[in-house]
Amino acid sequence: MISGRRETSRTLVLERKHEISPRLLELREKIQDKEYLDNAIQRIAQVISRKLVENAEELKLRN
Repeated sequence: MISGRRETSRTLVLERKHEISPRLLELREKIQDKEYLDNAIQRIAQVISRKLVENAEELKLRN
């Protein structure tokens, strides 16, 4: 502030050319729900665990 004038910051807001899809809006709402997130994480863990068990022999060969 050398000149004594106070600088103000300006925010530029750009218009969106595309609307957000209804599916994306639905998913954004769902991830705010703790129970939904907990269930999703559990399902992902189950799939990964199942794949690890199914491919255990293949994983042993890599070591």
